[in-house]
Amino acid sequence: MKNFKYIITALLLTIIVSSCKKKYTLPPDKGPLANSGGISIDSIRKKYISYYITTVPKPVTLFKFNTDISLTCTVTADENSGNFYKSVCVSDGTGGLVVKLLNSGGLYKGDQIRINLNNVILNDYGKMVQLDSVDIEKSIVKISSGNIVVPKKITFNQMLTKNGSALMNYQGQLVEIDSVEFSAGHKGKSFADTSVYKYSFDRILESSNSSQNVIVRTSGYSNFAKSKIPCGKGSMVVIVGQYNSDPQLTIPNFSDVKLSSGGCPLFIKSFEPADDPSLTNGGWSTYNVLGNVNWMQSSYNGQFFAKISNYSGGSNSACESWFISPALNLSTITNPSVSFTSAYNFTGPPIELLVSTNYTGGDPSAATWVLLPATLPSTGGYVWTKSGKLSLNSYKTANTRIAVVYYGTSTTGSTWEVDDIAVSGD
Repeated sequence: MKNFKYIITALLLTIIVSSCKKKYTLPPDKGPLANSGGISIDSIRKKYISYYITTVPKPVTLFKFNTDISLTCTVTADENSGNFYKSVCVSDGTGGLVVKLLNSGGLYKGDQIRINLNNVILNDYGKMVQLDSVDIEKSIVKISSGNIVVPKKITFNQMLTKNGSALMNYQGQLVEIDSVEFSAGHKGKSFADTSVYKYSFDRILESSNSSQNVIVRTSGYSNFAKSKIPCGKGSMVVIVGQYNSDPQLTIPNFSDVKLSSGGCPLFIKSFEPADDPSLTNGGWSTYNVLGNVNWMQSSYNGQFFAKISNYSGGSNSACESWFISPALNLSTITNPSVSFTSAYNFTGPPIELLVSTNYTGGDPSAATWVLLPATLPSTGGYVWTKSGKLSLNSYKTANTRIAVVYYGTSTTGSTWEVDDIAVSGD
């Protein structure tokens, strides 16, 4: 009898404990959404254009879908690297689109999903079209996972082309671009801020097939923010974006950067505040042979550079203004060369790039300088132009200096901008 009581007691305890345990179950299948019809990304973009761009007068309220209609698409970029936050990029074959989420996580590259657009907002951020405030739990059904996502191969110039609505043809799409490299001033630098502030950084991407460049923006919260930018050339897989009138690229993952190593500049004047905080940082100096027109550090659309103009107060000033490097020891460098980029606007004398091996300071007129045959922009409009690699083999000393000289007259003068003055070797 005593053993029977123990058996009964044990059974009762087992039943009580089992009944207290929480049962974890998968969330119920939400079933198909928006059976009343579907819509393509191309049609969504046309709806945006119709509502925000061609409507007169401009609407004062945001556009919100008010019926059950679904978008079936595939996730092409997710939040895995931290370079996207509370957002993913999707494509359906007719175009690409950014989807801003109310909550982070749950969607991954290769997921095929269906979004019920009822109560979803359609707007833009800096002309980057997006679906806003999408609730994953209420509005999205995952159809399948692990689908292969292949980026669309385009040229650098195709990415810069815009259609009549001023929206980029490839906006929001995952693309692969060949024959690209970062600007000399950004090679070997980190992709984003590595301090506690975790600022996003703009880095400049160039192509050997284009005179233009484009910004690559990386979040300080990305898991590759501290990674060094490769110095070589190659291809990159990116999401094409737009900020106002300018293209802006985002790297989904560090593995999408397929650039070779090597080729970093030996000496660089990049004008980037994080690495090069002032015009005279690193031993650079200025000297006015004529007049009082000075070089200054400036920026536009995420790019930092040296700038000079002799126009002020409604008139021009005659001037000869020098911007001179510190002494560079090129005595042991194999095939040294110098390069830079420049842009200008308005009518006036061109700048010159000079080299000297006997300048020691003060008035540069007392030293011997040789003009280097740099390629300069042929038209105004602030179109950035590469100088080409200019050989310094004839100037391999421990006291080699280079200088950029600006000239202005009392009647004419251009505004010149100079960036990424770099000395490299083999």
